[in-house]
Amino acid sequence: MRAEFEDAYRDLPAGAARLLRLLGLHPGEDVGSRAAAVLADRPEDEVRDLLSTLARRGLLSDAGGGRFTLPGASHDHARELAERDEPEPEREAALRRVIDHYLAGRGGPRAEGLALLERERWTEAAGVLEDALARAERDGDPRDVLMARHDLGRALTETGEPDRALELLGPLPDAFAALPEPDDYHRARALTGLGQAYLRLRRPVTAVNLFGQALEIMRAAAAVERQGDLFVHLADASHLRGDTAAERAALDRAAELYASVPSSRARAVAGRRAAPAS
Repeated sequence: MRAEFEDAYRDLPAGAARLLRLLGLHPGEDVGSRAAAVLADRPEDEVRDLLSTLARRGLLSDAGGGRFTLPGASHDHARELAERDEPEPEREAALRRVIDHYLAGRGGPRAEGLALLERERWTEAAGVLEDALARAERDGDPRDVLMARHDLGRALTETGEPDRALELLGPLPDAFAALPEPDDYHRARALTGLGQAYLRLRRPVTAVNLFGQALEIMRAAAAVERQGDLFVHLADASHLRGDTAAERAALDRAAELYASVPSSRARAVAGRRAAPAS
């Protein structure tokens, strides 16, 4: 899938290729034409045509109503392309524009909640994502409900409410697998979220098991940056267990994966590897 995605990317006109890269930075897989125009800093009519081009090439899914989806591993691949091919100031400016757009209340509760997560405003995100979950449950789309529970679980883990996060996240891996179109990618994301909640509860052995399951799925999806993230989580679990050698090995593997993309997350891992053992 990764090779096919890159082949299709190389065949794109320049404007469509740039938009695809920037969509990888978008907080969330679903985007409307207005938000995409803000992200790209281009007129909405022009961006609507580019979105249609990407959909015709099989790189986006047309969700109807002027909305498009860049799902799962494809979103990750696009973000990796942005890290590789888009200058850092352009990446930062695009992300800032679209987050400010959502924080101004122009995208609905889920979009606002994801923007708050991106800004690490965890408590505010949890409150907004509660509303997004209530709306998803009212509307009744099973996959949207699962995604909303996952988003809220992430926020609650960060606000120091791991027990409540576990209530939301615990059923999700099996639920994503049981959808009419099973979603392995988001099953892996749910396993990752569960692992992080267990780390907050100081249960690193359980967390390692969950991270290991997620890692196998991300390897199959060729989601390189997500694999790097999972090795960082494994390093966190090893640190909690006091296993310095395993922590170092996991950080080394994360650094290799991030360098291969490349990913800006490599800087944080490099700093951690350089720090004296504690």
